[in-house]
Amino acid sequence: MNLYFYVSGHGFGHISRTSVTLKKLLALPEIESIHLISSRVHFIDWEDPKLIKRNLTFDVGVYQKDSLSIDVTKTKIALQELERNKSTFIAEEAKYCKVNDIDLILTDAASLPIVFALEAGIPSIFIGNFTWDFIYENFGKYDPYFFDISSIIKTEYSFVTEALLLPFTCPMPQFLESKNVGLVGRKPKLSKEESRKLLGFSDDTKYILLSFGAYGLTDFQMNWNKLDKGIKLVASGVPGIDLNYVLSPQVDFDYPDLVRAADYVLTKPGYGILSEAYYAETPILYTDRGDFAEYPILVNSLEASFCSAYISHDEISNCDFLKSFSIIDKQDKTEKRLNITLDGEENIIKSVLEYS
Repeated sequence: MNLYFYVSGHGFGHISRTSVTLKKLLALPEIESIHLISSRVHFIDWEDPKLIKRNLTFDVGVYQKDSLSIDVTKTKIALQELERNKSTFIAEEAKYCKVNDIDLILTDAASLPIVFALEAGIPSIFIGNFTWDFIYENFGKYDPYFFDISSIIKTEYSFVTEALLLPFTCPMPQFLESKNVGLVGRKPKLSKEESRKLLGFSDDTKYILLSFGAYGLTDFQMNWNKLDKGIKLVASGVPGIDLNYVLSPQVDFDYPDLVRAADYVLTKPGYGILSEAYYAETPILYTDRGDFAEYPILVNSLEASFCSAYISHDEISNCDFLKSFSIIDKQDKTEKRLNITLDGEENIIKSVLEYS
């Protein structure tokens, strides 16, 4: 099989979970090639003779000022530009699929690649826990344009051959064929003890990993003088972080091992970091992320299935973490982890091979 795999460039969550499925697909003799298309292809920092990377984008996602705030106006402008170029993209990508003998298109989680598949006369699979029509429809209260674009995108999704729905699922269009799959996310390779030793973490210190990687905390005010001496903040690749006050690991490591090493992860809720924290068994301190429709669904999942606690922007700014620690420490870690199916990449691969 020759696969065309489109991955949204909105944040790192889509490409990080795709990397798990990608490696396992490439190892299969049935797979001749995978054409990976994304504005985040640089995230895949390894090569494979079967892997063709193309740095292109066919969806907009949501423009963000930083990890905690959304730019609705820029999002609208980008969507209008995409609409103007759609017919060209459809013609070019359908031709690309035919020239390269593509057998199946997978998309996480954009709608336009489904139209490419329709034009090329091949099947398509949607992978995701939300669709963009759901996100944009919420912005209709700011500008009616988003109601119109949501309707267009919903129609594009309706052409998909099959939809594979990840955990933490948001309301979606009525797909003709759909099924739930397990959690997909990067997993740590080291134990907690091994990862902490590698990173030089001390047993008498609480380490909070700041996970705001794609959009950062550029304009967020931190009162560093209020940080408790028994707490250290840790970050890797987060724009806007003052490294004079934040520990940045100086050794080679896989990011999921950093998640496992930390005592807590501080983040705005997103699928990628939730899945990685779940596999690492690391509690989550979560905060608001702006008016993003996925947020309340993810918060419900955090409260049901994770050791977690809400922390306000003011509490983060004032380095006031002890109350959140106390809330998490009182939770039953075993009971919280009973209701999520794991290893969703295996479900995805099984579905892919049904088209061979």
